Amino acid sequence: MNQPVVAMDRTDIRAARGRFLRGGLLALLLSATGVAGAVDPRMAQDSRQAFKSFAQPLVGTWDCNLRTWDDRFHERMVETVQKRRFEWVLKGNFLQETIFAVLRGGDTAHVGITLLSVDPETMHVLGSGFEATTPDRRMTLDAELAPDLRHLSGKVEITPQSENARAERLDWQWIEDGRTRSRLYSRAPNGREFLNQELICKRASEAPAGTGD
Repeated sequence: MNQPVVAMDRTDIRAARGRFLRGGLLALLLSATGVAGAVDPRMAQDSRQAFKSFAQPLVGTWDCNLRTWDDRFHERMVETVQKRRFEWVLKGNFLQETIFAVLRGGDTAHVGITLLSVDPETMHVLGSGFEATTPDRRMTLDAELAPDLRHLSGKVEITPQSENARAERLDWQWIEDGRTRSRLYSRAPNGREFLNQELICKRASEAPAGTGD
């Protein structure tokens, strides 16, 4: 069946082209979203199981000593006594680390919190952390878990950044049963990397918490 030909002016052509581009862009975004969401269920299950195996031994309370240096020369060191508690939250999908400063006399003050999870595609451990004294600051972690599940290393970012140093790298590991060591490396304004923080933790003498399942 023959249809009448309608002449289009420049405005009609631009409008039609805009509709085509928007439609094409929407289709592309939907396609990309579908591809990104298509995670292999077996790989996702392996990632979650590896994260559980890594994190479960941490569940419970830890006595910690945090040492902090302001610059690469380590001329001034500040040492803080802490207690840290790990527990499963949100149906056992996240490991929550609650940080307490130990005050004189033995009292504690809640000073920070971190949530850890796993990327189902890369098996990287992801984290977000906040401090009570600086609520506008946020720590993010993207770290690779070693095959033995006893060593974690990766990128750290703290925003907004400090003027004296830029946090860059975290190295965490078991140093023996019941003891862990975490080192945060930062970069000074001159570009040199230095050990910014070292955290040594020992499991407290109390029963660990449940699995959260």
